[in-house]
Parts: sequence; C-alpha cells; structure tokens
Amino acid sequence: MGSKLPQLSSSLLATLVSDSSSSSSPLSLLSSLSLLEPRAAITTVDGNTEVLSTYYTLYILSLILVDDLPEARALTHRIDSQLLHNDPSIISAYRVLQAVWSKDYVAFHQTMQGAPWGDVTAVLASRVLQKHRTTTLSLLSTAYTSIPPSLAQKYLGISDEPRTVKMLVEENPGYGWSHNDQGFLVNSETGGTSGVKQQGRAKEGEIGRLATLGGFLSDV
Repeated sequence: MGSKLPQLSSSLLATLVSDSSSSSSPLSLLSSLSLLEPRAAITTVDGNTEVLSTYYTLYILSLILVDDLPEARALTHRIDSQLLHNDPSIISAYRVLQAVWSKDYVAFHQTMQGAPWGDVTAVLASRVLQKHRTTTLSLLSTAYTSIPPSLAQKYLGISDEPRTVKMLVEENPGYGWSHNDQGFLVNSETGGTSGVKQQGRAKEGEIGRLATLGGFLSDV
C-alpha cells in the first residue's frame, strides 16, 4: 500500500474483500486490514462510523477465518468502546467470535443468521460460515459412526432435517454418510481416533468435548 496509508472508504474495503475472494486467500485481506489499523484509529476521531463498522467487522471476521482467535479478542480491546457496544455489525462479529471461542454451535449459527451484515461484510461472513460447516462435517465424520439428523442439523445450522440429510449424504459423499431405516445418519467409513467413535445416539454437548479433533474448533 506504500508509505502513505489510503483513506478508509467503503469502496476500498469492498475492493480488498473482492481481491481476497478472487485469490481464495484470507491472508491478503488480513494483511491489508492490519496495515490500515492506524488509519482506522484516526477515522475514529473523525466519527465516520459507517466505514468503521465495515472495517472492524471485516477485521474480526478475517481473524476468525484464519483461526487467530487470540488476536481477534485483542482487537476487540482496541476498538472504540462506543462502536464495540453500539454498532450492530461489530456486535454481531464479536458474538460470532465468542461463539467460536467457546465452541457454542447454536450461538454461532443464530448470530450468523440474524446478523445485520452489509453487502461487503456478508461476503466474508459467508466464508466464515462455510469454513465452520466444512470443519464440522469433518469433525462429525471423525467422531461418530451414527448420529440423529436433528443433532447434526443443530451443529451444522441447517434449517431442517431433510436438508441436513441431503448435505451429508448427497452433497458430501466423500465422508461416507448414509441414511438408514431407523432414521439415523450412519457413517460407514473407518478410521478416526481410537476410542472416540460412538455408536448410537450422540449426546448433546458431546461434540463440544470432541472439538479438539478439528482445526477450526480446536482449543487455542
């Protein structure tokens, strides 16, 4: 970006997000946002809350996307308190961070679905959601040989059970899931962690204790 930082603007942030989407790498976006933080501090004084809302929401989400949760938490202490506690978009990003940190699947999906994302922030929020679901699919497949669709639905944040079954069985056949006559999702693939695979109905909360098996949901 050169020695002189550009002015924060909605068009600049939109371009940064678009460029990172094209490269499929969140690291380039994160680097740019990090370099712009001194400019954001100046903009805070100017009171341009709309662009700051977009900037800090993107910054938090990008840190979540690269699994740097400690830095995301540190960032929330550097955001102006009036913005952090009053801006709906920043509040939503902060709640997503809290949910990921605590491995609260329900809170994560409720926040993602109800957040007032703007056109630019929605792009990155969608990438966070997709990564979360992909990692959760892997975790479910590693941890369980069978699970009721209602519980898989809860952890994946899908709107209904048929859609959940379709996602596991038809859209992601590589994980080895099928739907048996008893109404359970059954994983026929072998492997996983010895002693962790569970037969029968998965208990609520159990997947949280097994979250260390997954990268995105691992302890940090």
